[in-house]
Amino acid sequence: MLLEFKIKNYKSFYNETVISMFANSAKRDYTERLIKINKTSNKKVLPSMVIYGANASGKTSIISAINLLKQIIINGTIKKQIKNKEIQELDICSFIHDNKKMNEPMHLEITFKTKNYIYNYALDIVATYLKKDRKIVNEELNIVEFKNIGTSIKETKTNIFKRNENSVEINKNKEIMNILEKKENFIDEANNLEKRLSENLDKEDLFLTAGFKSMINLKMSNDVLNWFQEQLITVVDFNEKEPLVNFNDENSEDIIVYRNKMLDKLIKIADFGPQEFGYIKDNSTGKYTLNSFYTPKGSKAGIIINSKTIESKGTLKLIDFWITFMEYFKKGGVFILDELDCSIHPELIGGIIDLFNNKDININNSQLIFNTHNPLYLQKRFFRRDQIMFVEKDEETYMSSTYKLSDFDLRNDVNYMKNYFEGKFGALPFIDFESTLNKEGVD
Repeated sequence: MLLEFKIKNYKSFYNETVISMFANSAKRDYTERLIKINKTSNKKVLPSMVIYGANASGKTSIISAINLLKQIIINGTIKKQIKNKEIQELDICSFIHDNKKMNEPMHLEITFKTKNYIYNYALDIVATYLKKDRKIVNEELNIVEFKNIGTSIKETKTNIFKRNENSVEINKNKEIMNILEKKENFIDEANNLEKRLSENLDKEDLFLTAGFKSMINLKMSNDVLNWFQEQLITVVDFNEKEPLVNFNDENSEDIIVYRNKMLDKLIKIADFGPQEFGYIKDNSTGKYTLNSFYTPKGSKAGIIINSKTIESKGTLKLIDFWITFMEYFKKGGVFILDELDCSIHPELIGGIIDLFNNKDININNSQLIFNTHNPLYLQKRFFRRDQIMFVEKDEETYMSSTYKLSDFDLRNDVNYMKNYFEGKFGALPFIDFESTLNKEGVD
């Protein structure tokens, strides 16, 4: 479960920006949608959120920042010289409109919940286009607790470790030692261990997945790593995404067709047409391609066509999304997607949003975050006011900032969409296209 994400000095987000999934306790509408964070507090989390903003406002940068942190943690490094393509092409880019600011550290921070703990992880990186080297200047892992104290909720953050460029510090508090499953004599040995860890600290490698994992606590490191690998799904560009497919059976014919249970379910409920779908493996490359199987009227023989050749972009995108979606939705995934609704009918997207908002169906507390230009989702049936976020970029400083619809003082019966187009919420584009066609510019 994602609780909060913070970015600073990343692309157009120079000032600290908070993307919060915590529900606004002052808002009483649609409370049945909210997810209770634990048994010890009344703190609640949003199941979904939509992000609006003009082109180049910073919407995609929010998603790419989360994806950036995911790739760094999964690979355990910010090095360029490794085989993984994702890490070599990391989208590391600080605020580029000011030379002084560009050289400041980039800050990424995330708070999330696993079955074991609520973690807070923060990372500061220095890496610019002007310098070839990258280095981690700060990294820390904390455990967060929420408890009811009377009518208020107390948040407690307890540090596990901190590191800078040159040294590591482990919290040697007895309570933390119990969490880390360390015996009492470990405290006496900790100082020497910290010294050895500091001497072997690599400025481009995470301490979380290196020294901490091997020398301090494998279980906790894997708990964090598994959440990023198994529960966080980030898609910055659907066109470049390779689908994750698990096959359940195959046909013993001249051409082996691999079928997928989740895809078969989608075909039954979606109005794609009379064709069937399956994957065919290219034995030379080992890759699977989606194919459509047609039987023309009056013909006994079927036709196999690469789906990219004949199917609509929306059909392909929905199939691609659906397989991953069904795999992870059932076990409690966090879906963070750039322009999920592009090429897909709004009613289908509305149905997907409803799945996340329905606690009877969303029993494992999956979450959905996506950005869009489509105003049709600016309706109470889809989102509470604290589920709607806007991104705006300042015309003079080129700095992006975010705010939520819940920040506005609105009547309960207000029409969100109407007010948005009237400019009352900002985050709208304005380009004077006519000025580009003045007499001097027209042949």
